[in-house]
Amino acid sequence: MQRYVEQLFDDITISIDQVQKAPSEGYDLFDWISEEEEERTAPIRNLQEWTGIYQEMLPPENMLTNEQVHLLLKAMNRLLDAYNCSFVLQIEVPERIQYATIRDNFNQDIKVKTWHMGFFALCKPNTEHGRCTLGEYCQCAFYADLFSDCIDEELSPEEERARALEIEVKHIQRKYGEDWMKYYPYHLDKEYDDEYGNPYNYGMDEEEDEW
Repeated sequence: MQRYVEQLFDDITISIDQVQKAPSEGYDLFDWISEEEEERTAPIRNLQEWTGIYQEMLPPENMLTNEQVHLLLKAMNRLLDAYNCSFVLQIEVPERIQYATIRDNFNQDIKVKTWHMGFFALCKPNTEHGRCTLGEYCQCAFYADLFSDCIDEELSPEEERARALEIEVKHIQRKYGEDWMKYYPYHLDKEYDDEYGNPYNYGMDEEEDEW
């Protein structure tokens, strides 16, 4: 299996090199379009056919060692980034489950975008929450839970800020686990406002602004 995995690394590297060396059409800023328009008009390609990496080429995770899973996951993330189809997660997910999610969903059609980021679909359309390969780490279920207490109501600016703080803290606690305080949104917490009521400025005081 190790020899096969090493050959797969070579195939992935070749695929990345090919797309990076592809002739550029020379993008003109005057051709820029909004994300909504590009979402509507971008051409569609099958990810397997475009990259030359097919689902059946990716060994099932239960046939791989932890080290092989780790390295293959890194390689596949580089591949997806090169093709502007980034694999993005909002919470911590074990590497084996991440790799299995990429493998199970690699045969998908993607929108080939020029101006905006594209993202790898984590599950097939109409999949029930928690029924995808991510299981208990389902991103759709995460967002549904994150906004489950939100209702359409009129809030004062102070109430909106407090609600935003509550949602953001809930998010980073799930995403970063025990390290969540490193990412605390001080700018949303009124307890960290300065003496004039201005939000926390992350160290950008007036003297630094002059530079």
